[in-house]
This record gives sequence, structure tokens and C-alpha cells, in this order.
Amino acid sequence: MTTLPADRPSSEAEVRTALLALDHATKHPFSVVVEDGAVVAGWGGETGRERFTYRYVVRLLPETAEYTRLTKTSTVTSGSSTGSYAFNSLWISKPVNEVLRAHGWRPRRTAVGKFLRRLVGRAD
Repeated sequence: MTTLPADRPSSEAEVRTALLALDHATKHPFSVVVEDGAVVAGWGGETGRERFTYRYVVRLLPETAEYTRLTKTSTVTSGSSTGSYAFNSLWISKPVNEVLRAHGWRPRRTAVGKFLRRLVGRAD
């Protein structure tokens, strides 16, 4: 990964290309697609009659070189399930966040986050 100065973030196209390159390319493979303008990194597991999905949705905001993120999970069970699977959400969120950070992009701060940072004396 290329590390760029924080004052010169990569373009939206470069970041999107780097995120899409993560598709099945890590130690714990997951899929990366573009849906409705957002980059969606996801994983699904299945044991018997239980299905589990995890989606890490990142929407790029090119005007500020920031991004929003949303996590969606679902579990569907039909009848009794047997078997097991191991999953850690960091297997997806960590490489995605590392790519974003390496390209000079930062998460958009929410109003609550800004308030808490001011409360503990940290600058925005």
C-alpha cells in the first residue's frame, strides 16, 4: 500500500480501486462490491440451517476526503442448526480501514463524536 501525505488524499477513483482489490485477497477472504454508489465488503457463513451475513458499507465523500461506514449483520435460522463457524468483524473492517487511512481518507465524525472529543479536551 502507498502512504500519501494527509494533506493530499487519493482521488475517489483510486480509493475505490484499492478497496475493490481487497476482494478475496486477504488471509480471511471476503467479497467487495459496489452497490448504490457505496463500497460493500461482506462475508457470509452457513452451518446446517443457519445463515449469517456481515456487511461493512463504506460511502465515500470525495468533497471532504471523508467516509461514512455502516455495519449490517443478519442471522437466519430455519429449524435446528448443526456445525459452527468462526468470524471476527475485524477481518473485514481492519483491512478496509487501513486502505482508507493509507490513501489519506478519514472517517466522518458524527455530532456525538465531536461533542465527546470536545468533552475530553481533544481537538477535531
